[in-house]
Amino acid sequence: MKKEVKSIIAIVLAVWILVMGIEIGSIREKRKIANVNGTTQTTTAATESTTTTQPSTAPSTSATTQPSTSAPAVTPGVSDTTAPSSAPAANDPSAMSKEEILAKVSEAVNKIKNEQNMTAHKTENVTVNLTALSVESLRSLVNGIISNLVGEPVDETITVAGGIATYPNGSTKPVKEAIPPSNEVTKDFTLTADGVASATATKQGENMVYSVVLVAETTTGANPIPTHNAKAIGFLNIMSFNDDLPSGAQIIDANMSYPGSTVEVTVNPAGQVIKLVNKMPMTGFGAAKIAFVSGNADFEGNLDETWEFTY
Repeated sequence: MKKEVKSIIAIVLAVWILVMGIEIGSIREKRKIANVNGTTQTTTAATESTTTTQPSTAPSTSATTQPSTSAPAVTPGVSDTTAPSSAPAANDPSAMSKEEILAKVSEAVNKIKNEQNMTAHKTENVTVNLTALSVESLRSLVNGIISNLVGEPVDETITVAGGIATYPNGSTKPVKEAIPPSNEVTKDFTLTADGVASATATKQGENMVYSVVLVAETTTGANPIPTHNAKAIGFLNIMSFNDDLPSGAQIIDANMSYPGSTVEVTVNPAGQVIKLVNKMPMTGFGAAKIAFVSGNADFEGNLDETWEFTY
């Protein structure tokens, strides 16, 4: 095989692998919302339990026994009334069902996607590791391209005013499209219970932390949309990039695996979302060709992004 043909194949493969770093979950392309100084409003409700003992007013007589008008005797240190206990589900996050936790996560994410005025701080790190390449002699070339296109971790602050997110470079977009999910499937968080493998709710100081782990999903070049990831974070449609490849080059197959993405939301006592964390591990296989020459590659990668919000 001619060296130049090998190079083109390597570049084509690198393009689709790197697309993950640029477009994973339609997020890297939309790197636009961030700064947070997570303020937490703290409200403390103190309940005082008091027991009042009314002194006896009945006179003591030896000849006549009159009905006692004094309050019933009260044993020292023991309350004469028993307050009803609170329902466990109201105070114990561990009693929440998967459906209840999902409802809280959905409410929180969609609330922040519709906020009109706030500041957001976003940090994002995308990793892509090439695990196999049919043209091993070009591994160094492909890894170099991957490194250049994935780039450095993102750390940016975005201001939202009137529902419009303004990025550090001056570009703008509706806040609904700035915070994931925002793709061809949905602009809202629409994950359903059948897409949730597990869910937890915990107290973190005065805040509540809700987390859902998505079920594992796989996609193919013919069916590139993972039903549940698309509704919660996003996805990578490698086949859609064929139009951007050099003439004669084509991605002919792309199989993706999403083993268990995670969405975690922290809500303060005032009901405000102060933190959103998305994690999306991925593995994939892709094949590309130029004319009658083809090559393939395997990779693994991960999206790890955190949004913190202040109001």
